[in-house]
Amino acid sequence: MLTLALDTANDRIAVALAGEGRETMRAEAISRGHAERLFPLIDELLASAGVEIESIGRIAVNVGPGSFTGIRIAVAAARGLGLALGVPVVGIDALRLIAASLDEPVDGPVLAAVDARRGEVYAALYGPKGDLLESPFAADAEAILARVGDRAAVVAGSGAAILAHQAAISGRRVPPVDAMTATDPLALARLGSLADPAVAAPRPLYLRAPDAKPQPPVPGLLARAPTP
Repeated sequence: MLTLALDTANDRIAVALAGEGRETMRAEAISRGHAERLFPLIDELLASAGVEIESIGRIAVNVGPGSFTGIRIAVAAARGLGLALGVPVVGIDALRLIAASLDEPVDGPVLAAVDARRGEVYAALYGPKGDLLESPFAADAEAILARVGDRAAVVAGSGAAILAHQAAISGRRVPPVDAMTATDPLALARLGSLADPAVAAPRPLYLRAPDAKPQPPVPGLLARAPTP
């Protein structure tokens, strides 16, 4: 079975294809225009692999946490493609993807961390075989370290340096750090090929509310105009 992976969760757009002895990917750094570039990049990927879109048997998508807009773009595209092709669509969270993207295997738990801004970090703890030890959550660095304790053999992701710094200033053990500027699109495809569609729903993972809040209506703005 061929699995197509889509990832637009951050300032990068990545697609990958894995299965049936094939592994290929495309990735580009991009700050905006993810929606316009995603499908052309998919076409380029399939053409380079000599694969027809109808040969795809499953679609995997990074559901975050990450950019609210970016996540929605890939999730909507994955759902649309899945519906058009009649194939399952599975969601893989960004923290699990970080843990699966390490260059070298780790003999111990991986603390995956994403800088969530506003003084917080998204975090989750995974065992060396990918088993979930601490579900994804958002908190400040000290709260994360207190919850995880000394279990992490390595801290990986864009929030890793934040946690390592906090561990150092609070007198805790500082585990090895993998800053990991980008996750592996092929790891997303591999995880997606193994995921259970009944459990891994292609639904955005938002661990906190968006920064942008709807503005309250201006008093009187929608009031009925007086009848002449």
